[in-house]
Amino acid sequence: MQIRELSGKRLEGWRSFLLPGPEGADLGLVEEMTTKPTVLIISDRGTTGLGGPLRADEPPLDGERGDFVKFIRNVGERKGVDLGGGSYGFGKGILYNVSRCHVIVADSQCVFRGKVQRRLIGAAMGDGFQHDGVRYTGRHWLGVQDGDIAQALIDRDAEDVANALGLPKFAEGQTGTTVAIIAADLGAVRTGDSEESRNPQSAAEYIASTMMWNLWPKMLDGVDNRLKCSVKFEGFPVELPAPDHTIELRPFVDAFRKLSREGEYDIPPRRAKPTEIGRFAKVESMAPLAKHPLLALAAPFAGSARHCARMRQANLVVDYVPGEPNPNEAIQYGAVFKSAVEADRYFADAEPPTHDDWVTSGLHGTALGVIRLAARFVNANLKPTSVEVGPESQHDAALAPLAGRLAGLVGGATEGASSPGAAGREGGHRAGRGSSVRSSKPKVVEGPALVVTDGQALIQATIELPAWSTTTTVTAEPFVVIDGGIEHHASLDAPVVVGWTSLEANEFRQGADLRAGPRDERRWVVSVRPPTDAVVRLAVSVSREG
Repeated sequence: MQIRELSGKRLEGWRSFLLPGPEGADLGLVEEMTTKPTVLIISDRGTTGLGGPLRADEPPLDGERGDFVKFIRNVGERKGVDLGGGSYGFGKGILYNVSRCHVIVADSQCVFRGKVQRRLIGAAMGDGFQHDGVRYTGRHWLGVQDGDIAQALIDRDAEDVANALGLPKFAEGQTGTTVAIIAADLGAVRTGDSEESRNPQSAAEYIASTMMWNLWPKMLDGVDNRLKCSVKFEGFPVELPAPDHTIELRPFVDAFRKLSREGEYDIPPRRAKPTEIGRFAKVESMAPLAKHPLLALAAPFAGSARHCARMRQANLVVDYVPGEPNPNEAIQYGAVFKSAVEADRYFADAEPPTHDDWVTSGLHGTALGVIRLAARFVNANLKPTSVEVGPESQHDAALAPLAGRLAGLVGGATEGASSPGAAGREGGHRAGRGSSVRSSKPKVVEGPALVVTDGQALIQATIELPAWSTTTTVTAEPFVVIDGGIEHHASLDAPVVVGWTSLEANEFRQGADLRAGPRDERRWVVSVRPPTDAVVRLAVSVSREG
C-alpha cells in the first residue's frame, strides 16, 4: 500500500485521464482534482489478476473465472472461491467509499485465454440521478468506447496510461492488480474532544498496524501463499516487524502453529457430521511491559492479551474474543480457533458483510449448531491456566511478578566497548565506518522470553551470528537498568550469563564468552539469570582474534 499527494506533472496526468467526468453525476471529481488530492494505492503481485471476459454480457468459458466482471461490473456478487475470505462481494464497495469522489482506477495484468494481457479502467459508484430526461444508476466507467459502454484499455494503451499516472509497474509476465483510490479520505484521530485529520504518515502507520493485527497468520514464515506486506507514504516505508517477534502477537502466533501439530490442539466434541468443526489452541506468555508503538495504533483490545483470534480457512482474523483476565497482570494469554475444512461454509454463512463476527441470527439446522458449539467451546476455554497449589507451583507463581518487571534482552551487537554498560576489552577490534564487521553484527532473532527451569527463572534470547571468516569472541554483558540509566552500584545483585546453547548441535558453552569459528553454528541461545525485581538489558560485544 502506498499513500501519495498528487502534484505537478503527476497530477496533470490524473486530470488528463479523469476529467471532465460524467455529466450530471455530481461526484465532486472536478473539485477534488483542483487541489492536491491524496491517492491511496493498493497493489498485489503474484496473484492471478483480474481475468476473464471484459463485458458482463459475455459468459466465461468452462473453467474460466470472471474476476474482471465481478470486481468492476457486478458489485454484490459472491466471489465463489472455495475456502476464500470474501462471501458477499460487498467488500470492494469500501474502495469507492474511501474516495471523496467515489472514483477508483484498476490496473491489472492477467493471463487471458493463454496470453498475458494488461487491463486498465476507471470506475465510479455514485448516487442515482436524472440527466436530460434519462435515469442513471450512478455506476460509471472510464476507458474506451465499446458500443454503449466504456471498456478497459488494453496492453500498450493500458501501460501508457498507468505510467502517466505513476502506478506500480509489472515485471515481464508478472500478474496481479493495482487499485488506486482517488482523493482518499485518510480518516481522523481523536485527541480529547477534538479530531485531527490523518496525514499520509499517520495513515500509513495505522494501515500497517491494521495489517499486523488482521493479516499476521498469512505473514508468517513457512505458511502457504505467504503475504509479504509493505506500506509507504510519500516513498518512505513503514517498518513492519515479524509477527512472531512482537510480544503482543507472539502468543497468538504460537497458538496458531500448534494447530498443525498433532496432540497440541483441542477439538470441540461433536457426534454428528461434521465431527470436526475447528481446532483450538492457547498459549500463555509474559505480558509486554510497554506498548509497541505501531501495534498500539490499531489494537483491537486494551491491555494485555486474554483473547482468542477466530479465523476461517482463509487465515484472516475475523475478530478477537475476550476471555477471563489473568489475576497476575504480568502474564497474558492468546488463543486461536480456526474452522475446519468440512465446516468452513457454516462459519462463512455466519459472517456479516463486514466479516468481523460470527452471528447466529438467520441460521438454522447444522449451521446453527456448529456456530453455537464453537462459541461455547471458545468461551469455556478462555481462562488462565490453573495450577495446583504446592511448594513448586508456589515458587513458580512467585516468579510471575519478576516477569512483569523484566524488560528483557535488547540485542545491540557492538564492537569493543561502544555499547552502554559494556566494558572495554583488550585486543578488541573497533571497526571503522566502512568496516565489513560493522555491517555484519550479531542480532536477536527470537525472544526475549522468560523460562522457568527446575525452579530457576532465566531470560533467553536467540542470537544469530554473521558468517565471519575468522574466529570471533562474542561476549554477552547484562546490566541492571534503573530510571536514571544504567545501575553500577555494587549493592545490587548482578545478572549472570549462564551460557550459550547451539540450536542445531544442542551444544552448551558455559559463561559469557562465546568463541565462534567459521565452521561453528550460527544460531545460539544465550541464557541470563536475572536479579530479583530488576530490569535487565544486554550488550553484545565482539572481539576478533589476531
